[in-house]
Amino acid sequence: MEAKLYKSVLKNLSLIPEAYLIEVNAYLENLRNRISHKEKNRLAILALAGSWSDMPESDFNDFLNEARESGNQLFGREVEL
Repeated sequence: MEAKLYKSVLKNLSLIPEAYLIEVNAYLENLRNRISHKEKNRLAILALAGSWSDMPESDFNDFLNEARESGNQLFGREVEL
């Protein structure tokens, strides 16, 4: 499937006029950078989540309760428009 997809992409690229290839290349670079950025964020989140594994369960539960309470205080109130 992967080889078929690459062949299709290359075929489509070969049909694009040369004047537009600069834009296509810029788009592909932008897409590649966004994917790379997302992967870095994912790894950072996993590292943070792993740091909780060293926390005693009682401390983690206290943290969760505090986070819930803060969220409720910030977002759980009625707003009159």
